[in-house]
Amino acid sequence: PAKDPAPSAPAAQAPPPPKAASGSTPVSKKLKVYLHYEGGGAGGDVATQMFNVEWQETTVGQLIHDFVAKYNEKHAENPLDKFDLCARNDAAVVLPADAAVCKSATNGDDLWVVPLEVAMKEDNTKGAVSSDANGVQRSNQKAKDKSYYYWSQKPTGEEPAPREAPKQIRKREATREEKEQFKTISKYAFDSEGSFVSIYITMPGVQDLPAGSHEFECAERSMSLRVFGYQGFNHRLQVPKLSEEIDPARSSVKIKKDMVLVKLGKVKKDFHWYELHKTKGIGEE
Repeated sequence: PAKDPAPSAPAAQAPPPPKAASGSTPVSKKLKVYLHYEGGGAGGDVATQMFNVEWQETTVGQLIHDFVAKYNEKHAENPLDKFDLCARNDAAVVLPADAAVCKSATNGDDLWVVPLEVAMKEDNTKGAVSSDANGVQRSNQKAKDKSYYYWSQKPTGEEPAPREAPKQIRKREATREEKEQFKTISKYAFDSEGSFVSIYITMPGVQDLPAGSHEFECAERSMSLRVFGYQGFNHRLQVPKLSEEIDPARSSVKIKKDMVLVKLGKVKKDFHWYELHKTKGIGEE
């Protein structure tokens, strides 16, 4: 008798999409930190990496682990060992590896990756603070030689140099921008399809402002947009260093209904911009 054909193997199923670790809690606000490593002394490796911290449970040690992994991909001949490193902040205070990043740093902070042996040679302990100390004394007692006041007002025992008579520095009228206070425009969208970079800034009712309520300036690698008197405040979007070069003659700003549209003419017309601001790469000043 004929045998029944063998059953076909079930089709392979695609793996499920990655999920956040069980119990992870998203951070309440945007948190971006920069890790820097300067090794080898003069002429040694200099590396910078930016991290977007999305979870409250992310630790300093995890950032060091990810930093070292990416660093070693480009420096296989001279790799780093994560167990020989630590991270410290701008005050040279070492952060514990198990410390939560969201409780140890704020958005935009710089953390410095250094060898443990270097950090152990320095005194990073916080001193006791007298209850009757003033602000300067409290800073000196707590941070010791890392206090700002220690270096800016360190006693030398010498007589202070005589002060010069005040001089008139400004000989011109202050500009409108120097007189006015501005709020930074931090929310916008942009795309770089085609030969222009388009920046879209949502400002409901901006078309109702009187003539002359906005100013736009740009150069080959920078731009500045100022909007005056919008909802009782002055607003500004200023980019001191753009991601790529632009053609000022082909750049402009238009006021539309509920929106300000900035058009920047690209010099490299077919080049895609991944960001508006220029960020430092490894080894750049």
